[in-house]
Amino acid sequence: MFTIAEALILLGTDDDKGTAVSSASSSLNYGLAGSILSELAMTGHIELKEGKVVLADDTLTEVSYFNTVIDEIKEDHKERTVEHWINQFAGNTKAINDPVYLSLVDKGILKEEDKTYFFFFNTNVYPTVDARPEQEIRKHVNDVVFNNAEADAEIAMLLSLIKTCDLTEEVFGKERKKEAEKKLVEIIETNEYDKAVSQTVKDMETAILMATTTVLTTTVIMNNN
Repeated sequence: MFTIAEALILLGTDDDKGTAVSSASSSLNYGLAGSILSELAMTGHIELKEGKVVLADDTLTEVSYFNTVIDEIKEDHKERTVEHWINQFAGNTKAINDPVYLSLVDKGILKEEDKTYFFFFNTNVYPTVDARPEQEIRKHVNDVVFNNAEADAEIAMLLSLIKTCDLTEEVFGKERKKEAEKKLVEIIETNEYDKAVSQTVKDMETAILMATTTVLTTTVIMNNN
């Protein structure tokens, strides 16, 4: 059983290099932050009110990075937008990225390695040691997109993040990219979430898409200047 964040990481990480695949090198951090916010909305921990993220239930979970987000929202005594929190968590790899990767290390799927660039810059990378879970996730999402398999709320949100993070070609292949993009839109627009959190999750999905697109566009512009 994987969180949406873990599934997104498996799909968006190069198996050999242990870093984000090239198409998602700028977007994966933001998608990861969005995935955690969306799953907390699904569990009823957060909701949107007038465009601001509000903590609805501060009960801690069994997932460390969920608890980090819950605690930070709780401690910030000011209601803030989805875009604010996506920027906040996407830029804090120690709070979000590392724990997600390490959760997959603990499950025996990835391994942690220390890599040195340019003789002095050290970073952690997470190559794959067990490819089966990722293969199962890929098969599942391909069955949903191309074989009309049922999409639950988590898979629908994962598909939305695949699209947002520019992972469509990576997950579905170059030859079927255009077909997949059309199907993704259909599934994302028609999926029905649990009625208890339906509107919140739908609003969160829209907000995450807009926020992620905004911050990624800004990042591209800044990098090109």
